[in-house]
Amino acid sequence: MRRINIKPGAQIRDYLAYGSLTFMVREFLDETESLTKELETRTVWMINSTAIGGGVAEMVPSQLRILREMGIKVEWLVIEANDEHFFQITKRIHNAIHGMGEGDYSEEDMRVYERVNQLNLDKALSFIQDGDIVIIHDPQPLPLAKLIRMHRKVKLVWRCHIGLVNQNETTASVWKFLSQYTDSYDHFVFSLPGYIPGFLTDRSTVITPAIDPLSHKNRALQLHKCIGILHQSGIINDRKPVLYPFYKHQVRRVMPDGSFNTVNTHSNLDLIYRPIITQISRWDRLKGFAELLKAFLHMKKENEQRDNDTLAYRRINKARLVLGGPDPKFVSDDPEGREVLEELIEQYRGLPEEFQEDVAILLLPLDNPKENALIVNALQFSSSIVIQNSIQEGFGLTATEAMWKKTPVLVSGADGLVHQVENNVTGKINDDPTDIVSLSESMDLMLNDPKERDKWAFNGQVRVIEHFTLFTQLRKWLELLVRL
Repeated sequence: MRRINIKPGAQIRDYLAYGSLTFMVREFLDETESLTKELETRTVWMINSTAIGGGVAEMVPSQLRILREMGIKVEWLVIEANDEHFFQITKRIHNAIHGMGEGDYSEEDMRVYERVNQLNLDKALSFIQDGDIVIIHDPQPLPLAKLIRMHRKVKLVWRCHIGLVNQNETTASVWKFLSQYTDSYDHFVFSLPGYIPGFLTDRSTVITPAIDPLSHKNRALQLHKCIGILHQSGIINDRKPVLYPFYKHQVRRVMPDGSFNTVNTHSNLDLIYRPIITQISRWDRLKGFAELLKAFLHMKKENEQRDNDTLAYRRINKARLVLGGPDPKFVSDDPEGREVLEELIEQYRGLPEEFQEDVAILLLPLDNPKENALIVNALQFSSSIVIQNSIQEGFGLTATEAMWKKTPVLVSGADGLVHQVENNVTGKINDDPTDIVSLSESMDLMLNDPKERDKWAFNGQVRVIEHFTLFTQLRKWLELLVRL
């Protein structure tokens, strides 16, 4: 168990300085003033499985900074685990909650699952005291509550960031397995009402995830800053960075033979000169990378039927697909990442040679969270369309991030995504992420209708401001903690 230090970042006055956020922040401060006073004597502990990579690790620092500024004592702990079997189990649990794979677990699985949490207990107890509030995130540290409860009089909340609205036999099995650990909790938090399993309905609250508009991943980038980040990270290499040096670890690109090299070694990506379709997620079969690559190839082939003197033909002909994700060696709690990446590389190697240059599979370094966030920001900002083609999706903050940047989004009909995007109003929904023809047509339509894209992009940012920023999320958390 490690205690994570939070670096300085944006303060409340910084958010108030943005005209688009001013009213919302002032309303938040007025509505929560009495709530913060009731929590002054408590310490709130956030516990999850990693401080690098993933939505939880991104959201927690901003939440802590704002809560601390409001006078609340809040800390962040991360469990430590070196057992590969443990992360294989928790990945299977993750997939099963999404209705994929199998929901059954052996006695040995349970022993490993509990043993890793037991090994983190003593360190946790050295921090947590009677009267504190402990918020545990996702399946990895779920068994910890029962252990803490034996030694401390605290309030315990489990925050589950994943789920499936249409439950099936797999989800029923995994929830049955997890139910042996839920009795120790006082309350539960889910991202959507449909994600709440029936046996937890009367003890659950819905809090949708949200972005920090002023984080490095979401801060407004001027054109020269965006291009500078692309230079520093190696995505553009036509000159040296002007103000800042190259990042220590450069973005790498998958080469036609499957090896990794610098982005522009084999062919120039031309990121800022072409229509760019981008999806950035962890390497996970549920993210729909394979289907998106098939649809892109289908769009390219169908485009050959057009008159090549038309603007529509040229747009699609010049379009490129960027598939970005973390270098798996930096992500300790996702053992499937490398396997899924290798599957995607094999699919890429099988593309016709004339189409390989139009696809860039990029490995984004995670050694420096700030640099990684800026790279993602620059890629989303410089894209024509950001796609989230998830088969299943707990929520999908990549769509929220792009909407905030006024980059038009195309998303699947996965539960978390349709909660964010209003079809043909704040973006476009292609309901079935496995329907290659429909997905191909949706990409073609968006690339060839820039006026609609601009409208959806503007409306998308408004929707994020109204529903999916840090402050809407924190208000609900404070109300819950006071009730507890």
